[in-house]
This record gives sequence, C-alpha cells and structure tokens, in this order.
Amino acid sequence: MIDGKHISVWLDEKDPKRFNSLKEDIEVDVAIVGGGIAGLSIATMLKMEGLNVAIAESNRIANYITGTTTAKITLSSSLIYNQIISNFGKNFALKFKEAYESGFNKIPEIIAKLNIDCDYRNIPFYIFSSNNDMEINLKKEHETLKELGINSKLVKNIPKPFDNVELGLMYENQAEFNPKKYLNALADYVDGEGSYVFEKTKIIAIDKYPVENKKIAIANNGKIIAKHIVIATNSLIYDPDEVYKYMTQNKSYLLSVYLKEKFPQGMFVDLNPFHTFRTTPKSNNGLNKELLIIAGEHHKVGDPDDTWDFYENMREFTMNFLDIESSQYYWTGGDNTTIDRIPIIGETSEKGIYIVTGFSNWGMTTGTIAGIAIKDLILKNENSYLEIFNPLRFKNKRSHLEEEKIAKFKGKVAIHWDSLIDGIAKLKNNEAKVVEFENSTIAIYKDNDSNIFALDGKCPHKSCNLRWNTAEKKWECPCHGAVFDYKGKVIRGPAIDDLKEII
Repeated sequence: MIDGKHISVWLDEKDPKRFNSLKEDIEVDVAIVGGGIAGLSIATMLKMEGLNVAIAESNRIANYITGTTTAKITLSSSLIYNQIISNFGKNFALKFKEAYESGFNKIPEIIAKLNIDCDYRNIPFYIFSSNNDMEINLKKEHETLKELGINSKLVKNIPKPFDNVELGLMYENQAEFNPKKYLNALADYVDGEGSYVFEKTKIIAIDKYPVENKKIAIANNGKIIAKHIVIATNSLIYDPDEVYKYMTQNKSYLLSVYLKEKFPQGMFVDLNPFHTFRTTPKSNNGLNKELLIIAGEHHKVGDPDDTWDFYENMREFTMNFLDIESSQYYWTGGDNTTIDRIPIIGETSEKGIYIVTGFSNWGMTTGTIAGIAIKDLILKNENSYLEIFNPLRFKNKRSHLEEEKIAKFKGKVAIHWDSLIDGIAKLKNNEAKVVEFENSTIAIYKDNDSNIFALDGKCPHKSCNLRWNTAEKKWECPCHGAVFDYKGKVIRGPAIDDLKEII
C-alpha cells in the first residue's frame, strides 16, 4: 500500500470560489471549451484585448490534467532542441525557441499584472542521467542550444542527492509555481464584465449558427453562441481533422513526501531511470515546509495490467533514494504527444474552430503559448511561429500509429463468458474484467460490497475495447485516452457520451 492521500497536492485545498453552470443561452466573441492552463490562458489574453469570452469546464477549473502536473515552467523539458533541429532544420528550431520564450516570459508578466499569489519562484533546472550514459547526448544538446542562442551550462556539480552524476545540463532562472492558485486567479479575472466562467458545464456538441458565420457550443442546459470556438480539452471533444490519429496518450505516477533533510532548490529531470523532482511550499502542522514532488514510471495508456505496480515502483525508488520523513500524496498525471513531438495549436479546416493539444508533458509553458497563438490568430496579429504548430499538417496523411492501435485494441477480447450470472459469481470483490458475452463486449466491476457495475465495454468514441485501471478504479480507452469512472460517467475526452449500463 502507498501512504498518503490519493489526490494531487494541488487539489487538496478548498477552491476559493465555485463558478455557476450554464443555464441559459448566451452570446460572446469567443467560446472556450476546457478550463485548464490552455483554456484559461486563452481566455485571459483575449479578455485583456477587450473581447468577451466564455469558458465551459465540464468539472472544476484546473481539476484534471493541469491539476495533476508537476507545474514546471521551463524553456525545455528534455533533450528536445537537438532532435528538432535534426528533424526540421534551424529555421523551424528558431521559431520553436521563440514560441517557448514567449510562453515562458508571459506567465510572470500575467502574475505581475494581476498581482497573483501562486508561489512563483525562479530556480535552476537540471537535466541529466543517474546512469551517466547520456554524456554525448547532453553535449550535443548543449551545442544545439548555443547555436540557437539559448543560455545553458554543462555542469559537473549537481547538488546532493544527485552528486554521483558526472555531467548535467543546467538552465538558470527557470520557474515553478502552484498551478491551481494561478488558474484560480485567472478564472477570477475572466469571470465578469460580459465574460463568463462556467463549471459543471459539459459541451456535448459543436454546431453552426445560421446567422453571421457564428458557431454554437451546446451544453445540456444552454448554448454559447460565438464567432470563434476553441477546443482546449487536452483530448479533443471536437476534432474535425481527426488529429487524434496522430497522438499517443501517456500516464505518469507522482508521489509527494516530506524529507528529513533539506532538498536543493531546483527542478531536476533524470533521463535514466526517468524521474523528475521539484519542491513546493506546504504547511505541515502549522509549519511552512518544502514538500518534494517526484514523478516517474511513464507508460502509454492501456499498456499495463496492474497500475498499482507503478505506484509500488515509485514508492520503492523513493524510499531507497531519499531519507523520507512522511509520505503525503500520490496521484497520476498524463498528457498527449504527437507523432512529431510538436504541439497542435491553431485553426482547423472549419473556419472559426481552433484546437490546442499534444503538449507532451510540457503543459505550463505550452498552454501559455496556446494563449498567445490563439489570441494572435483571432485578432489577426503577426506571429512568426504560428505555422509550426499548424493542426492541418497531418491532414490526409496515413497514420500507422492509428492502424496499430486499432489492430491491438479493437478486436475481440480474450475472455469469453457463456453465462453472465456464473461469471459475475466468480468475480472477486474489487475486481474488474472486460468480457465477451453473447456477441457483446461488457466491462464489469464488482466493488468491495459486491455491488455489480456492468457497462458497454467499448469506448463510445471509436469503439476500442476498454481497459481497467486498478489503482484509480477507472475505465480507460487505450486507443485515444478517454476515461470513465466505474459507474460509466465520462471524465476525459475525446468521448462525449457516458458508457451505457448493461444491467
């Protein structure tokens, strides 16, 4: 078992404000679906330019992908720039650099302008390998960074407990913050004066409005009419160009602990074995202490049989590597990654519909870039880097990735039941299975009180067979990342509909 609360450290605080759900039809300049870092950054920047906006968030602001991040604000997330210049050339890499510098610098600008208290602080950022097997790669990245004019240093004196590392790459004056505090402040700024933030407002359809080339975002209890609609739901709930075919979905596992000794100021990415580290101030028995957040055990959604194993691996690693005083939290995070590792930000083939996704676990800076880019597109501002994130770059291209997913996850499942009653009787408490019964695929879970929850076992998005996440007690689509609770309620897109009950 893992000690601590099974919740993100950022979400274990009472929200200072709850926003109403949409209960009538409204009209604004821009409707934004999704209340994470991207959606709120877009809304904030557009409102600062004088536009009226409305955010529709299906749950609570910053409560899912953004609320489970490590929240590092950096110019890099790994050894990315050498790969970009090799794959796309120097001009592309310079535009990529410009984009990430603009996103990196915009966050403190907004914090200062809105006077936000979100534990923002500048600290160094280190990339290295504990196995000391990345020296050539680190040196290549450093040379590429010099060529692109990005400040970095090769260092041999990484602070303890990483003092066995022989070489690392350091970026000075990077940043970290509390993402929930930051986004709560953005939501407060956006809501009012003709703009809106709606929580518990699930958008179920996007449609055309018969007047003036406007669009409609349709919820159960109202509509948002707008000239522009932005889909910022991480896994897109509206995707006219089917970019989902060109992305993988991943999960990470996070622990937060208090240490007996002080942890060094900084953010640390260990490439092999892959783990990331950062601290955040957190009250403990009335004392302000630094809580360490460790992430690792990345894998594609749907790959493992038992997700508890990853938590156990994280616990074992942390106990062996650090002197732990107490474990406080554990949770999972995740994101989408495009096949070319470049985010998708821009206008779709449907004029006035914009999408942002594929942030590759680099969401704080990239989500802020999305705010700048979508603002510039809507206002028709000059922006030299918009083209590199173009959603249409995959249009009509064959997706071998999608073909592999469909072949692996869309066929018949391995377990066949001749009798539903006998199969359920043999099911243990707190056990779940996806089974074939009478030409139907059924996802069945028996809880600790022997209650049975039998649901359609195929994702309503594209009919892939669901997989059970043992640690989170959720059904997940291994093809495109949709997530449902054990009762069938959709938690994460691209699926819109809940799972149908079978019995």
